[in-house]
Amino acid sequence: MIQKSKSIALHTIRYGEKSLVAYLYTQAFGRISLMVNNAYGKGKGTKKAIYFQPLCIIDTVFYPAKKQGLGRLKEVSISKANPLLHMDMVKSSIAVFLGEIVYRTVKEEENNSALFQFLELSILSLDAMGKGVANFHLLFLARLTKYLGFYPNGEYTSATPFFDCKSGLFVRDEPMHPIYFNRAHSQLLSTLLQTDYRKAHTIALNGNQRNDFLNQILNFYTYHMDSAHNIKSLPVLSQLFSE
Repeated sequence: MIQKSKSIALHTIRYGEKSLVAYLYTQAFGRISLMVNNAYGKGKGTKKAIYFQPLCIIDTVFYPAKKQGLGRLKEVSISKANPLLHMDMVKSSIAVFLGEIVYRTVKEEENNSALFQFLELSILSLDAMGKGVANFHLLFLARLTKYLGFYPNGEYTSATPFFDCKSGLFVRDEPMHPIYFNRAHSQLLSTLLQTDYRKAHTIALNGNQRNDFLNQILNFYTYHMDSAHNIKSLPVLSQLFSE
């Protein structure tokens, strides 16, 4: 039975000369994977690969997978245009990184309208953003934890200046284990959780501070989800924001 859904492209793997396997997060069915035939090449009905760039918001018509196999794409079209996301080098690099993060961490194959709405609004916010783009991925990572089940509890204060990654709490004393945020990173995490995308530019960070915190929050992810380690797109993003 043919299915339809608005979808968000996360990641692709080339298959043979002309096809690819696309990993998507859909509004109706959660995460799915589809075989996309004639994704590359010339002629009518080819060149579908362009629709599956990371974080493209698309409308898909497909034949669902049988048991543990792949579904098969029938039709694809742009649902909501986000052209700047793939024309701007910084934004496109962030899109690749965040697409990989979601691909590695979101595994559920059932509807989650709240998560889909969060992803869609985040993508549109990044596309429209003028100032503060360099902080966007940090805001996104902090907020995504809400949908992954390990959202931080509490906030940074003089009485709770350390974030304990194991318990997920802001605490008074340095934990006896090494998996925690120092005072500066704890304060930044608390600030990120309370900052809207539109205010991203108000968070003053240099390249080293940004990358140090990025590595710290990825360690937090890895503690709770082993699939979040060894992000292949991380070196590119780190180099981009190194200055």
